[in-house]
Amino acid sequence: MPNFSSLFTDFDLHMEKLLNNITINTKYGAMAAATVTPIVIFGSIYIACAYTRRAWKRRSAASKVSGVLTRSVSIGVLHGGKMALERLVDYHHARADATLWEDALDNLNKLIQKEHPPFKELQRVVAKLEMSGKEADAVEKLESALKIAQEKKKPHEAYEYQMLLVEMYIYKGDFDKALKCECLNEEKISDTRRPLYKAIVYGMSKDREEESRKCFGEFNEIRAGFEWPPDLQDHQLYEVIENFEKFKKVVQLLKKDIQEIDKRSTRKN
Repeated sequence: MPNFSSLFTDFDLHMEKLLNNITINTKYGAMAAATVTPIVIFGSIYIACAYTRRAWKRRSAASKVSGVLTRSVSIGVLHGGKMALERLVDYHHARADATLWEDALDNLNKLIQKEHPPFKELQRVVAKLEMSGKEADAVEKLESALKIAQEKKKPHEAYEYQMLLVEMYIYKGDFDKALKCECLNEEKISDTRRPLYKAIVYGMSKDREEESRKCFGEFNEIRAGFEWPPDLQDHQLYEVIENFEKFKKVVQLLKKDIQEIDKRSTRKN
């Protein structure tokens, strides 16, 4: 196993270098697959390391002042792959300038109104809304879009909107509402989000760990089919997002974030 303590010592410096490289590369288009793969995994590892480190040391005053929320980054960690990279980049940008996401709600409206909504893009936009604390606005828009899709008999769109809503419900701590979404019962569809979101929600509860473990196993089975290249399956660092015990740690930190944000909202009201 790698020595995570030594990784943490220079964590901030390595993260800054990594993110600067990603920002430069993505500005000028897509990178070659051979370059993208290690960066995706390396980025995922470093986010997970950050969360493990945060379990030992609570956030510094500087991170609290930033005003950039991290629940969607946690979800990105648990997804792994491209989503982890995208959310790593978006979080980095938001930390540098939180005003970048001021138009995220307008972007959500524009994407929803398209004849064929680009759901991958929508997923990234709703994560930006979470980072800026506007998940309630996102839920309102998505619920409206879901209703229209159902009325127009568009099952694929309805399914995708439900998946986006499940993620937003998790951010809001509406776990029962998330589990009631029909998309999580569509077992005929090979979608990693279905078992992943269920594993996350079950993992929030101490008495549902076995259900979480089972869903986590299913998530890895589906993901193994098309996410990770075979030559990286035995890589030790891959355990950061493959091992259930490490998965649980990130879920518990996500839970704490949700609870802390809920407390802050309650105090404001």
